[in-house]
Amino acid sequence: MPHTLHYRPITTALPAAEGRAVALDAVLAARDARVARQQALLAQGGVLLSLTLVAPGAVKRSPLLDAIFAAALDALRPYVSDARAWQEAVDDGGHHALYLLDGDARDWKKRVIALENRAPLARLWDIDIIDGDGKPVSRRDLGLPPRRCLLCDDDAKTCARERRHSINELQADIARRYRLHQQAQAIAATMRDALITEATLTPKAGLVDAAHNGGHADMNLALFLKSADVIAPYLGDCAATGMTFAEQPARPAILATIRPIGIAAEAAMRAATGGVNTHKGAIFAFGLTAAALGKRLAEAGRATLADVQADVRAICAGLLAELHQPGDDSAGKRGYARHGIGGARGEAASGYATVSSHALPAYRQALTADGNSRRALLLALVTLYAVNDDSNTLARVGLDGLRAHQHWARTLLADRAILADEARLSDAIAAYARNCAAKRLSAGGSADLLALTAWLGQHFTPNPGTPL
Repeated sequence: MPHTLHYRPITTALPAAEGRAVALDAVLAARDARVARQQALLAQGGVLLSLTLVAPGAVKRSPLLDAIFAAALDALRPYVSDARAWQEAVDDGGHHALYLLDGDARDWKKRVIALENRAPLARLWDIDIIDGDGKPVSRRDLGLPPRRCLLCDDDAKTCARERRHSINELQADIARRYRLHQQAQAIAATMRDALITEATLTPKAGLVDAAHNGGHADMNLALFLKSADVIAPYLGDCAATGMTFAEQPARPAILATIRPIGIAAEAAMRAATGGVNTHKGAIFAFGLTAAALGKRLAEAGRATLADVQADVRAICAGLLAELHQPGDDSAGKRGYARHGIGGARGEAASGYATVSSHALPAYRQALTADGNSRRALLLALVTLYAVNDDSNTLARVGLDGLRAHQHWARTLLADRAILADEARLSDAIAAYARNCAAKRLSAGGSADLLALTAWLGQHFTPNPGTPL
């Protein structure tokens, strides 16, 4: 099946690139005025962050450039929340923002360089750091090479000075980068929807749903809904980060790059839920999938499920070796040491084969049969109960309890009459859910895989998607 399913990109209209052409003398005058504002802010003491856009040509403002600037401001918010003074504006010279900050100028330069490298769209943000003496901190000051051209691997300033690329070529690349930004945002939004679909599916056994909290005294549906909202932007960041690895082999360096995003997502999740772990496993699974998909979209504008799985496997090469490393005595490490169950790491290392080989075929077959998405999800859930060596279940009820849980699911899957009837299938799961709640059985790993199944089932289809 993975070889026959293609990602269907979300189609969103691109903001218009047309705008009023500005004469060169007006652009230069606007830049002089900006320098004067910079000097006035620096007179107050501190470090100045100056944001402008890469906007070749005579058009310095358009709906597209407005959207790119808005995205830059959103990305900068966490960095400049403690700014002592700031200005955000647009004039004949284009978009610009100034922030007066405390701290070391070289440290700030390192931070904004990392931000500029984080996504294809961020390459269009020109962020300067100016120290208290009015001197910009350069990449060379940090021992780094100059910024690369948008279209080739040469020094950007050299290409601009020698006009090696036409304005049309540069503007087409700007539009391409914004389309990728739209795709990363769409991935985040649709993954959020899938997490909500999983959380609200009722009934479920060993899991929180709309009717009960299962065996989880500290969890409820409201927390899951809040958590899905909070972590979604971080999944978009994972997709955008994956895009920066286009045309490079998929390798564990991608995992190292997105892991800090996952850590930040988990911190945001816990802040929103009062410390409750609602979606740690989902952050891991969806973050990896988003990064792999983002890489493929940046390379070719399309992807098959097989592409994404292959890249996830490559990104996670050596991931299981972490289970042998000394350190925290986690449930996942104990399950692997005692029973050889790899848990979340094992699923990732396989490219989520449990989903593609079992849950997704069950979901698609049921959906094709009658179009009932709820029955299809319930059937996918029971399929996961039957085949998934869920490390959460193992930690709660032990190996014997896990095998009994799987046996219940396999027995239910053998009863075609129940499976074909949504009401009877729901009743069977609801009855079993009461048994699971009494035992405090948790199937959290299966919940993460069900959410991934729901997302893949919605956005990967047998028909190829339209290239970006």
